[in-house]
Order: sequence, then C-alpha cells, then structure tokens
Amino acid sequence: MTDKQKAIVALTSASETCTAALSALASQRDNAEPQTSDLAVILKDIDSFLSLIYHSSTKLALVLKPSSPTYSASLPVIVDLTKYTSGLAHCIRLLNPDLHGGTLTKVVQLDAIVMLEALRAVVQTFLNLAARGPSIARSGSSGEEYLVRTGALHDLITQARGPNGIPKDNISAIHRKWAQDRGALEDGLREVSEMIEGVDGSESDGDDDDDGWNELGLGDTGAKMDQDELARAKNVHSILRLTTLFHKRIMLDLLSSTPNTLPPNIALDALLLESHALQAASDELVASLYVPQNPATIRKDSLALLDVINALQSRLRIFFPDTSSLEQQLSGLSIEGDSTPSKPKADKKWFDICFDQITKTSANLASLYKPPTGVD
Repeated sequence: MTDKQKAIVALTSASETCTAALSALASQRDNAEPQTSDLAVILKDIDSFLSLIYHSSTKLALVLKPSSPTYSASLPVIVDLTKYTSGLAHCIRLLNPDLHGGTLTKVVQLDAIVMLEALRAVVQTFLNLAARGPSIARSGSSGEEYLVRTGALHDLITQARGPNGIPKDNISAIHRKWAQDRGALEDGLREVSEMIEGVDGSESDGDDDDDGWNELGLGDTGAKMDQDELARAKNVHSILRLTTLFHKRIMLDLLSSTPNTLPPNIALDALLLESHALQAASDELVASLYVPQNPATIRKDSLALLDVINALQSRLRIFFPDTSSLEQQLSGLSIEGDSTPSKPKADKKWFDICFDQITKTSANLASLYKPPTGVD
C-alpha cells in the first residue's frame, strides 16, 4: 500500500471518528460511571484537546498542501487528530446535567458539535483532494477550499477557548443565555415604542418626506393604528416595560450571587426555561400589535405572557426562603452576637410589587376586549 493510500485510509478513519463523536453527543444516552466528576478537571481537559486539535489541523494543512502533499508525513498527524477527536468527545460525555448543570452541558455539547462538524469538513476536504488526483488538487479553487475550512475550524476553536467561549460553570452559562433573552425583550419593547411614536408623530408632523420610497412602490401602505389600536399598543408597552424590568432584576439581584449561595442547578435550569418562555411570549404579543389588530389575539397573547410571569414568580420562591421560624432567624445571627438577622441581597418586596403591577396592567388590557357571552 502506498503512502497516499495509507493517508486516504487514515483520513477516512478520522472522518468516521468525527461522525461517531457527533452521534454520541447528539444521542445524550446515560453515561457509564465517569472517571472524574470534577468540573474544573473536565473543562481543562476539553480545553487541552481543543488546543491539540487546533495545532494538528494546522500541521495537516501544511503536510497535505494541495500543490505538494507529503502523505508519509501526514500519517502520524492524522492518527493524532483522530485520537484527540475521540478524547474531546469522551470529556464532553463526562458532563452530567444533574451534577454540573443542564445549561452548561447543553452549551458545551452544542459548541462541540459545531467544531466537530467543522473538523470533519476539513478532513473530508483533504480526503476529496487525495481521491481526485494531482491535477485537480493543484487547482486554485481546491487550494482555497482547504484554507477556508481550516480557518473556519481555527476561528471556532479560538472562540471556544476565549473569555466568551465555553463557560466555566452552570451559572455562567445561564448568565449568557439570560442576557440573550434580555436583549430580545428589550428589542421587543423598543419595537412597540417605535409603533407608538410612529402614530403620534404622524398626527403631529403631517406629510413626511418618504425619501422616494413611494415612487418605488415600497413606501407607507397607509395602514395606521386607530385610537383603540393605539390604546392597546400603549397598554402592551406598559406590560412589556414591567416584564422586561422584572426579567432584568432577576439577573442583577438573584443570579449574581456567589455560586455557594445559589439554588441547585436543577432549579436554575428550570428558571432559565421560563426566561426563554417569557421571550417567546413577548415576541408573540409584539407581533399581535401590527395592524389590522385582532383584539382577541392580543388578549390571548397578553394572558399567555401573564401565565409565564406567574410561573417565573413561582420559580423565584426558592430565592426567598421563609425566615419566619425561630430556628431560621437564629441561623442569621452573627457570631459576634449581633441580634439583627442577615438580610438577603434581593428585595422580595420589590418583586412582589412589580408582579402586582404586571397583573393589574394585564387585567386592564384584557378588559379592553370582552368576548361575547359564552365565548372564552
């Protein structure tokens, strides 16, 4: 067997290893007894394997350069790359959602899947080049393809190993996802503000300059909110302003505590799911405001949003344990004998008041549309 044929066999094995690793990560089967449960050790090993894959892929690009491939030199590089791929998948499989957190586990798995797909694309590119023959391999397009795919893999690994890459723990992963939801909520609030300002501005400014869009048939269609629709939009804006603030304060006041004072990972993961639900419900409510409005749809979407807020409120109880018992009050006393119990960082009263305001505003919006008798 020639060196080229050996390289093709090795590249095929590397590609199959990537496919097997992807299948293992996607299946989420129960793991066997892990060799270690120390999260810091697991994440350090993941980082090490990513570094090794980065450097091995660089070596592979050098020894299998399409214009002058050195197949004999590529063999040990491909073997190492295959070994590192299996090692990376093994480390990720050591992550346990119950022990290390479901959010962190999912984030790492998804990041790894993207990187393994990019690695498989690199390997497949060299495999195709070897199978095509020297004349096609030396063409300009082939040379650019291996460089582009290798560069894409390098970018993904660099990002994963950077400060905004793989989170260090579950609460860090939750912070990132919570911030993404917060950005979407703020975008929705801004969108409703622009709807309202557009109506109010058109009434005061009269005919505005359309910058020539009307001549192209892409200008204002003339659909404007009437007074009832504007009133509903303003009510929705009040609701979204409160829910966005409610969401923001959860992040700042409750999720910014030190890890040893936070609730269990399972409770934090469940709270994040409610954050995703809030973002989705808010998007639905914003979309229902575009004219022509359907009051029944707005009412339904506003009540759905309120259901999510109710669920969020229930999830927050774990952050505010009952301190009415004598035993819990005594546990809050300092060693020096200070008779003042320790005060929680977050203000439960603020969350209760904000929740009441959301409920009242939602009820006000629902009252603007009363379905016929006998219709829910």
